[in-house]
Amino acid sequence: MIDQFSNLTQFFSSYFHQDWPLEAETASDVVNNYLSSEPPESIEAASQELSQLLEMPIAPADLETFIFDELGCYYDPKSDNQTVREWLESVQKSLHNPR
Repeated sequence: MIDQFSNLTQFFSSYFHQDWPLEAETASDVVNNYLSSEPPESIEAASQELSQLLEMPIAPADLETFIFDELGCYYDPKSDNQTVREWLESVQKSLHNPR
């Protein structure tokens, strides 16, 4: 399944890597860094892949495991009182409507 999410893997593993708090104050700042650094085609591809992921019938615990273990994300939305799905939906809005 990870092969169908290559752009999301690049987004999460490159921008939400282990040391992301050294490069940004908030998760929103990381998303904004991505939006200002990547070409529109990459952003659109990641947005489409995120839409596909969110449309899949995945249990919350499995979705959490997938983004952390398979996509390489080191941000835990629980630290900001959000579920993984809520956070991914907010990321999707940002990717779909970049500044």
